[in-house]
Amino acid sequence: MFQRHPREEEGVVRKFKDLIGRGVVCKSMRRPVYYFLSVLLVLLIVGGVYSGFFEAQEMVGYDWLMRTRPVQTASSEIVIIEISDDTLKGLRHWPLPRDYHAALVEALTENGCRMIIFDFLLSEASQADAVLAEQMRKSGKVYLSYAFRLKEKASRAEKAPVSYEILGGVADEFSASVAGIGHINIFIDPDGKVRRLPLWIRHQDKLWPALGFLAAAKRLGYPLEKVELRRDWLRLYEKLIPLDSGGAFWVNFPGPWTKTFRHFSYLDVLKAYTAKQKGAQPLLDLSVFKDKICFVGLTAAGTSDLRANPFDPVYPMVGTQASVCDSILRSAFIRRPHPAFRALIDIAVFLLAAGTCLNFAVLPAFLYCSLLALVYAGSVWLLFALRGIFPDLFSPLGVIALVYVAVLLNKFFEEVQKRRILERELEIAASIQRSFLPEDLSNLGSIQVRALLKPAKFVGGDFYDIIRIDESTFGFFIGDVSGKGVTAALIMAQAISLLRVIARDHREPGQALIALNHQLKNILDYRFLTGQYLIVHEKESFWEGVSAGHPPLLYFNKAEGTVREFLAASGPPLGLGEDFSCTTIKGQFNRGDKIFMYTDGWTETRNSKGQEFGLKRLKDILLSGRSENLDIILSNIESQQRVFQGATPQHDDLTAVMLEF
Repeated sequence: MFQRHPREEEGVVRKFKDLIGRGVVCKSMRRPVYYFLSVLLVLLIVGGVYSGFFEAQEMVGYDWLMRTRPVQTASSEIVIIEISDDTLKGLRHWPLPRDYHAALVEALTENGCRMIIFDFLLSEASQADAVLAEQMRKSGKVYLSYAFRLKEKASRAEKAPVSYEILGGVADEFSASVAGIGHINIFIDPDGKVRRLPLWIRHQDKLWPALGFLAAAKRLGYPLEKVELRRDWLRLYEKLIPLDSGGAFWVNFPGPWTKTFRHFSYLDVLKAYTAKQKGAQPLLDLSVFKDKICFVGLTAAGTSDLRANPFDPVYPMVGTQASVCDSILRSAFIRRPHPAFRALIDIAVFLLAAGTCLNFAVLPAFLYCSLLALVYAGSVWLLFALRGIFPDLFSPLGVIALVYVAVLLNKFFEEVQKRRILERELEIAASIQRSFLPEDLSNLGSIQVRALLKPAKFVGGDFYDIIRIDESTFGFFIGDVSGKGVTAALIMAQAISLLRVIARDHREPGQALIALNHQLKNILDYRFLTGQYLIVHEKESFWEGVSAGHPPLLYFNKAEGTVREFLAASGPPLGLGEDFSCTTIKGQFNRGDKIFMYTDGWTETRNSKGQEFGLKRLKDILLSGRSENLDIILSNIESQQRVFQGATPQHDDLTAVMLEF
């Protein structure tokens, strides 16, 4: 009734091991998905770089690079003469009368300046134009400005931006007197900042240079007619000046407005010149302008010539043209690599991040990705600070973060799927484990039996078995494998299979456990098994039993109305070694007596305060239910254990077998 054929049991054990050991996810199935996603991301990276999708974010990185690099030493040849608030307040005119400009040109020319560059428009005729024109002619060092309306979209065939309209030119009175004319157009990015400008503008089949570029070319003594212009660069004498893919020049601002270039007040220059003419001692030594390139421009608050740049929210545009001239004179250029090269860098970073995330656990991958991001950002900073090279910053860092998050989510969902599959398989394993336990406990003559098994996990190492030795002799075994979970469950399955074979040949419980220990000592592998084996002789009304390191059973004597401990450990746990011996204990039983066999999970149950359920509480429950049937008694023990445990997780398997004669 309770026997299973040995070969059948071995087959079940093999099935159980195969079920638990089976891989839950086939890695080869995931590889095509990874390849597809990798190719997709590479295409997105290339498309993003060429389309400029993340250009706004890259500009944030560009501004950070500009602000954090050391302030550059601007060319000492360049000075800025500001038409600032003090000038407008002191002269009390706006726009300034042009005879003031004539006086400025005269003062700077007499003191040996190299160039006088007006970074504002003189397009409309005005009084004193003749005076100013004459001073320009005498000086031969004055450069004026044009402003154009640019065509919104240039074709790839156009080497320079195209204009169909002049917004502000040069008054006819000055055309024959100036040394040169350059444009003051700039490019304003979507965030309102100025970072680039066109070095050339084509208008009516004529190329007009930027004012700062014109000044630098004149200073270097190189005729503009010999400038070699390409879409992505131009050659000025020995200087190869880089342009971006749209033909724009990245303005290398040497630093904030207040920390670069020497600044002089327009009003102070006029006062010093007037004082010198009157023979008085001027407050400003005008000899400071000797051999200088003087940019004259508006800096007064409220004027239209103020824009934001990477350094300042309000930056005078005369500083932009001065910065263009400065960077060309110093050969200090900002180089934006070609989109193809930037895409290769982004792809390389992606591959490094992907390899890191796929080959390391979550925390090490996070640390290595963080290190990769720091190394990349530091390398970009050094390239920019030392060489002026500006590769993508946001995109590679974003790729690192995206790859980490994507792989992390993928691993998370894989783990969730693994857990689901494992839980399903463990549920099957639990049902297989339950199949080892005896099903029919009713046909045991005059002995009533009830049993309970609650694993701490899906499967556990606690077990019990009931073996029919003959028509009136029955064996009751309860055991506890050290540890919990799958390994303990496999040992439990082996132990039950072996015990059922051994019990047929050994009718004395001590000899049966000696034989079982001999079989288990090479299987347990540093684990052990405690067990209690009781053989009940129904006709003779006595029992005999042994205990291998197991807690004592509780015996309820109906006649005495007491609960006593019997069968304390009479031998060591099974599986610890070859030298195993135990003492068999015998006892009589009477009608109404009860035996409670259990594992230590009951007595060692802890509540939230760390208190143990204890043996005394078990005895009290048995004693209080002495007149109840076995079902009620077991139900009371289980419910009180659950109440005592509360919200504390079950940490050990719970198994009990109860007999009543």
